[in-house]
Amino acid sequence: MKSARPAFTLIELLVVIAIIAILIGLLLPAVQKVREAAARMKCSNNLKQVGLALHSYHDANGALPKGGLQPPTGGYGHSWWVLILPYIEQNNLYDSLDLKGATNPHTGLVYYGTNEANGRALADKGLPMLQCPSSPLPQRVLVGSTPGSGVVSPTYTGISGASDHRTTLDRDGETYAHSGIGRISRGGMLVSHEAYRLTDITDGTSNTLLVGEQSDFCMNASKQKVDCRSDFGHCFSMGSGWPGENRHWNVTTVRYPINNKTWENKGVGETYYGQNRPLQSVHSGGMNGLRGDGSVRFFSDSLALQTLYNLCNRDDGNVLGDN
Repeated sequence: MKSARPAFTLIELLVVIAIIAILIGLLLPAVQKVREAAARMKCSNNLKQVGLALHSYHDANGALPKGGLQPPTGGYGHSWWVLILPYIEQNNLYDSLDLKGATNPHTGLVYYGTNEANGRALADKGLPMLQCPSSPLPQRVLVGSTPGSGVVSPTYTGISGASDHRTTLDRDGETYAHSGIGRISRGGMLVSHEAYRLTDITDGTSNTLLVGEQSDFCMNASKQKVDCRSDFGHCFSMGSGWPGENRHWNVTTVRYPINNKTWENKGVGETYYGQNRPLQSVHSGGMNGLRGDGSVRFFSDSLALQTLYNLCNRDDGNVLGDN
């Protein structure tokens, strides 16, 4: 007669389940680290493509794009992102846009009552190059009658300089609604109303930042997450108004250390457009940044603030030191 096969005891089953659980617990962090490393690499590659687009624009036009510009009609204009669309394989989208204010004086303001034609053209368009894949931030802005899922909100920003540059305008005490609040610099390379050549970078292209990350939330005093990107909820197309207004979208004046996400910092959380929205990321320990030579580097959040300032200014003549 065949002997009956003994069954597993309850204790044996519990031991096996416990071992499997321990193995899964050990494996999951490793998988998450691999995923984050891949996402961080993709984020870096996005910025490299942005760098290629900026250099291609420079080759075709003799200078980098203005950080933002007014249309001939005098409304709110469009950003540097719009100007490089043809150089990131978005020629058709670029050609579909009204950039002269023919349908509405505002070319970059695309919500209800403004340039709705541009809003319709930009709605639902996927532009993954403008966004870090690790970012938990909303991918699109949906305001008013913006159709569909809205328009892409970037997780990268142009750098218009550092707050210690000689051109800096101090508007910390400003309270007027149509004004930027904080310190506003024109010492960088993506400056509203101004176009600069790479030869204007007297500090060296490898020593100057063009674009940095803004891929995470800031945190307010109540421990609530707040979106602190420099598009101010207006999407990637939003540019600048008249030169004296000093509200600048999709560019920032660097004032605080990398990954300082304090919403209450001056020039960050003001209702009327703080111009010192920080460079910060969801990546642990720092953020990706695009340099003037087209290279991308991960910059540690332990980087000395003065060294960060030196990186953000094109012509301050300061020695970077160990960065």
